[in-house]
Amino acid sequence: MATSRHDFRFVVDGVDLTEAQRVRIANEIQKAGLAALQNASVNLLRPITVGHANWPVLRPEWYGLWVIDGPRADQVGQQINAIGFYQ
Repeated sequence: MATSRHDFRFVVDGVDLTEAQRVRIANEIQKAGLAALQNASVNLLRPITVGHANWPVLRPEWYGLWVIDGPRADQVGQQINAIGFYQ
């Protein structure tokens, strides 16, 4: 059972971006992150992916994509089910 955590960041420093630009960049990072996992042949058992591009109540450093797998994904999935969020 893997409990590793790997953090990859994309930082833009010294450039003023509009809200629309930040959202667009976050969306593109989400797509690129999923493509990178596939290209690297990463084996995920039961992944949950959470993308954030424009939720004003979340901190801006959370923009992008979170991929959660393993026991933690099970816990998060149960919490999502408990609040009644279905797609």
